[in-house]
Amino acid sequence: MGITEEDVIESLEIFTMVPSFLLRRWARAGTDLVSRFRSQIVDGYSQLSPSEREKVRAVLEMDISDIQDILEGAYMKTGKKQLKILSESSSRSFIELNLEEIRKLIHHENGH
Repeated sequence: MGITEEDVIESLEIFTMVPSFLLRRWARAGTDLVSRFRSQIVDGYSQLSPSEREKVRAVLEMDISDIQDILEGAYMKTGKKQLKILSESSSRSFIELNLEEIRKLIHHENGH
């Protein structure tokens, strides 16, 4: 299981909450957004349904290249700049860092 372009498009508000100029700045700087938004992430995750949690776990196990390909496809369909920024190769380390921090956070929250 993984995510599809349709999953990304259905969840577009997650990607467009942050203005594109800020996202680009944070991606270039390799900012750890998970630590900045820790409580919101924990609260949001705790409110997800089991199937939504399963999708989150699936994303956390996906290869970054696959994630970026899906983001690029979703960008082509929607034109949302945030998706384009995240699909660029220069954002790879930013995505890796934040996915790893989410893995740690979810692992900790599940008491493992």
